[in-house]
Amino acid sequence: MSYNEPEKYFNLAGFMSDKEVDKIFDILENALDRKGWHISKDAELSVRIYDPNLRENVDSDTSCEPSPFDAHPYYYEW
Repeated sequence: MSYNEPEKYFNLAGFMSDKEVDKIFDILENALDRKGWHISKDAELSVRIYDPNLRENVDSDTSCEPSPFDAHPYYYEW
């Protein structure tokens, strides 16, 4: 993979339940408040984990059923 290519990531918010998203959002909101930053009531939570081994971005709609005979569609072989 070249360093000129955009980093690939897992879009985690789509994998979480509303209850989990609310809990994480509350934790982050409290952390920002402690430092004097305030979030608008219209703000949305976006959580990504960047993984240099990914070929493509992955979200909750991505299906992962690789063939045992072909290269994995989402991971580079190291």
